[in-house]
Amino acid sequence: MRYIYIIFFLALTTSVLAQNELPTGQIEVIKDFEVRLLETKKIRIIPQPISLDSAQRRYEYKLLAPSPSIDYVVAELKPLAINPEKKTAYYALFAKAGYGSPNSVLGEVSYDHHQNDQLQWGIDFRHLSANNKKIPLQKFSDSRGRINASYNLNDNVQVQGYVDGHFENVYFYGADVIPSNPDALKRSYKRYDAQFTIANLGGEQQALRYNALFQHHFDRDDLGSRESAITLGGEVDYSLTAKSFPIGLKAFLDFSTLKNTREQSVNNILLEPFFQFHLGGLKVNLGGIGLLNKNTNLVSSKENEILPAIEFSYNLFKNSLTIEAGWKGEVYKNNFHNLSSYNPYINTRLDSIGNMISRKIYGGVKGATGKLQYAISGGYTTFTHMAFFLQDYDKREQFNPIFDNGSYFGYEGSLRYEVLKNVILHGQAWQRFYNLDNESKPWHKPTVGIDGMLTYSGGDDIYHVSLILHSENGLPYKTVGGSERRLDPLIDLNLHGDYYFTSMLGAFVEINNILGNNREPWYTYPSFGFNAKAGVLFRM
Repeated sequence: MRYIYIIFFLALTTSVLAQNELPTGQIEVIKDFEVRLLETKKIRIIPQPISLDSAQRRYEYKLLAPSPSIDYVVAELKPLAINPEKKTAYYALFAKAGYGSPNSVLGEVSYDHHQNDQLQWGIDFRHLSANNKKIPLQKFSDSRGRINASYNLNDNVQVQGYVDGHFENVYFYGADVIPSNPDALKRSYKRYDAQFTIANLGGEQQALRYNALFQHHFDRDDLGSRESAITLGGEVDYSLTAKSFPIGLKAFLDFSTLKNTREQSVNNILLEPFFQFHLGGLKVNLGGIGLLNKNTNLVSSKENEILPAIEFSYNLFKNSLTIEAGWKGEVYKNNFHNLSSYNPYINTRLDSIGNMISRKIYGGVKGATGKLQYAISGGYTTFTHMAFFLQDYDKREQFNPIFDNGSYFGYEGSLRYEVLKNVILHGQAWQRFYNLDNESKPWHKPTVGIDGMLTYSGGDDIYHVSLILHSENGLPYKTVGGSERRLDPLIDLNLHGDYYFTSMLGAFVEINNILGNNREPWYTYPSFGFNAKAGVLFRM
């Protein structure tokens, strides 16, 4: 019976598996449809941590702490590729000696000594002489020396001073006739100068600042002219607020007396109150100069003046451009010291001495940008008693100062430019247009000037080269007969160089007036023309 049931189920299974094959072929979709699930309610299930019973479990850890030997590599320090700023070497002692043409002797010595933190002192000496035998008596000698010192009385007060001596010999080689005795045309000047100052060292940080000055000039020549001048005064100012708005006063006594066949004096009292104001880039200086004067000369016996001292400046673009404008007065003494220093061929018997008083209205700009520093200004100046020079009628090799009033318009500019590394260009140019009350021309006064210097300093201060240019227009002059003429212009080109073989010992060469310009700075007095010097240098 069991076998019958088995046979029945096998037959049934075979019939199921033996169905006819399904139809095959292409299926055509009659209509697109989209299957969507019905919305269902979301059930949020938060799993719960299963707590494990570890109360019966115990763990035991055994840690070994060995001390292994570790080799550390020592770090190698290498310098960064940064060039530190080089400090200029300081030499307390400097000496220069040389000889050249025409028969020229040059000598210089200077020494600065730092005694201690309170005392510093130094000495300077210079000598230069030349003798051009091609022109009779075209020779001169110039020697000068100075001793200077500074001493700090305490942390706030410093005393400074110097004593100076200057000895000069010139010859009137412009004379028509040269005598057999050359000393008959010789003029010797001896000049002495002493100055002492005392001042506090607080600078702008202190509310009260002061300084005091004493100066004495003494000049004499070998023909009996003697002049003594004393200047005594100082300055005090006080800052009104923490922003430093100083108000102050400058006061000076300036007395000078000239003695030869008669006595002349020029005595000045100068008072200058001032107030300074700063607001951002704007700086204002408001003040005035009061001149009390008494002269005993032929020009005038009394001159009392009120002069301006006003200046405005505004800083733009972080010091790259500063605008300046002002109105300033100045008092300049036409005394024996200043006149004979400017023209050593003047007549020793001066008819008069006095003050030149000027008032100048000006404006300009200055600044610095990159490698360039510059300044340009122009203005209009009025003056009284400006000195010009004409030949003496009886002694034509000498000159007399001629004083005149008038005005001039002028402009000037200067620059400093770093052309290349260690190559610096300095330049300056100026011009004046005179309008005089009495004289037709500014006799023996230049009206155009150009100065330039190109310097190279390299090789760790081992060698230096300078190309120097000095140029002026031809000076106007008037002969004794009244003819007006003009001298040749000046074009003075010079080449200077030096080289140090060691840190202490070197040599120098100076080639002056390369173009051989014999321009006359004074009528009948030609310059030396081409000249050169060479010698040794020492420093330590």
